[in-house]
Amino acid sequence: MERMTETIKVEVDGALATRFRRKAMERYGYKKGAMKKALEEAMRRYSASGRADWASLRGALKSEKDSVWLQHHAWDDVD
Repeated sequence: MERMTETIKVEVDGALATRFRRKAMERYGYKKGAMKKALEEAMRRYSASGRADWASLRGALKSEKDSVWLQHHAWDDVD
């Protein structure tokens, strides 16, 4: 079965694009197609069934704070 492709053009913050590009290259190598693979992976995760992939998040935060403290202060700096 042949897969359809679609071109999506968006404008994003320059700093965010730079960070994403750097991470994509680190993960998929400094070669053609790295950005496409990284973006497809990000889109799959975002549009997944709505359940968090906790295994991939484990250890993502480097903090001395415990989970209770983080829950209580997560929204402190938001409008």
